Amino acid sequence: MALKPRNRPSTDLSLASMSDIVFLLLIFFMLTSSFVQQGVKVDLPQASANKPSEGKYTVTVTTEGAYYWNDRKIKRDEVERYVEAAAQKEAGPLAITLRTDKDVIMEDAAFVMSHIAKHGGSVVIATKNK
Repeated sequence: MALKPRNRPSTDLSLASMSDIVFLLLIFFMLTSSFVQQGVKVDLPQASANKPSEGKYTVTVTTEGAYYWNDRKIKRDEVERYVEAAAQKEAGPLAITLRTDKDVIMEDAAFVMSHIAKHGGSVVIATKNK
């Protein structure tokens, strides 16, 4: 005679607490992501004027002479190619934000500005308030 056990272990898994954990993690990452500064860290020059509206594209120049297009590192001789491609994409006026460290040589900033002007764009210089 075969005896069957009457008390079987439950195979059900309650997922009610799992949704609470996922929701709390989602809130945590949403809050902490807003505190993280995006992009390349540069010490912007100070200005007393209001902050200008930023362009759709950003060129960053660091004190080490590194160039970034929208936070992607590029070579100096690639700047014109990226500006030209952006000018071809835009139907309206092209506005590019120039973010430079306050100790960057003016020649590097003028190099970028000349390529932007060559393709009919305008330069928005990013600064921080005093």
